[in-house]
Amino acid sequence: MRIRIKNFYQIRFVLVALAFMALGWLLASPLLEEQRAIYIGVIVVAAIVLLRLLVRMVNFVPTQVNYFLHSLLCNDYMIHFPPTKDAELEDMYENMNCIIGQYRDNLLDIHYKQQYYNRLLRVMTHELRNSITPVISLSSDILKRQDSYHPDKLRRSLKVIHGECENVKSFLDSYYKLTHLPEPQKEEIKVDEFFGRMQELLNDPAIHFSWAEGMTLMADETMLHLVLINLIRNAREATEGMPDASVKIIATEADGVPYIQVSDNGPGVPETIRDEIFLPFYTTKQEGSGIGLCLSRQIMRLHGGDLKLLPINGQGAVFMVTI
Repeated sequence: MRIRIKNFYQIRFVLVALAFMALGWLLASPLLEEQRAIYIGVIVVAAIVLLRLLVRMVNFVPTQVNYFLHSLLCNDYMIHFPPTKDAELEDMYENMNCIIGQYRDNLLDIHYKQQYYNRLLRVMTHELRNSITPVISLSSDILKRQDSYHPDKLRRSLKVIHGECENVKSFLDSYYKLTHLPEPQKEEIKVDEFFGRMQELLNDPAIHFSWAEGMTLMADETMLHLVLINLIRNAREATEGMPDASVKIIATEADGVPYIQVSDNGPGVPETIRDEIFLPFYTTKQEGSGIGLCLSRQIMRLHGGDLKLLPINGQGAVFMVTI
């Protein structure tokens, strides 16, 4: 049987009250002075001890709450309140631990978003400056020396300006895709039919699909298709030119959580850039936009899942999509 804090308060209050009643009885009873003095001394000491314990119990909860609030103010999210046999304290500790966990997750999320937007701002500034600088320079020269620009030269110059403007538009379109993803329209997807359609579309003997029998997924099929096509295309580019090229897409589940793995036997992802590949506009390809993996991860997070690059020993790369 659990004795709650409020029961402790009541018990100790009753004991103190009884001690004082006993003291009153002793004063009124016909005892010898020496006996009365001994009894009174014992009762007073017991009452003082009980009162001190009662004060400590009353102050215990406010002290714990104050410690909790002070930790939050100091950004100390490593504290953890241990389990206790007291039901009321247990509820309070669980709630405080939950708040600390949410606080920690929010801090990490803020830190990640700060890195994300700092990176995005640097990339946008760099790309826009690179595209706009030649436009300003060339258009300024045309205005200053209009007479020297015969029709063919003017046409070539305008073509350069137009090309740079197209680059800016393409870059801004990529940014728009990242920031305007729709909410997933989830529906039940039969994996065998879904993978069958993808296999027919890709029609590549190096790409192999497998799945758990009867497996279904709750996801937006169009968005999931986009994520997998992006991962498969990356894997196929990584294995291009290899006589034994192999890309495997496996759908299964663990502990009730469905996931899809896309693996290849290519050169893999260098350790130095493993933390960079999901950043917006980061690319190692000459013609890459740098939004594929970032966009794919955001899509899966909108589903309540994630996209991760798994650590492996040996050749190749393995990406895991959780839903």
